[in-house]
Amino acid sequence: MSSESQQDQQKKKMGRPRKYDEGFRKTALERMKACEDVTALALELGISRGQLYRFQSEALGRTPEPRPESWLKEKADERQRRRIAELERLVARQALELDFFKGALLRIEENRRKRGPNSGKPSTSKSGT
Repeated sequence: MSSESQQDQQKKKMGRPRKYDEGFRKTALERMKACEDVTALALELGISRGQLYRFQSEALGRTPEPRPESWLKEKADERQRRRIAELERLVARQALELDFFKGALLRIEENRRKRGPNSGKPSTSKSGT
């Protein structure tokens, strides 16, 4: 494998955006105008649908507004809230399971006490007797 292709693969793994030359962008936009299925075109070109729409926005002179730093904090907070809710559901389910098994154990112990010592021969013999 050549060093260039290794570098390209490393960039892909690291999630760095690839640069597209102007010819590729123009060709993609022309095909997008005549295309009925943008998703299929994106797959064919090896890029995301969003990237095609970014090409389109840039060609029309639109630039995306940079997101404020508070947006990142809000996203992190939302992820944390979802994780907390997930963990709370897990704790509630485990509490229900514990209650169920505690109740079952109490019923088993109660049945054993009711049978008493004279309830018949045990199903297994003690070792050594």
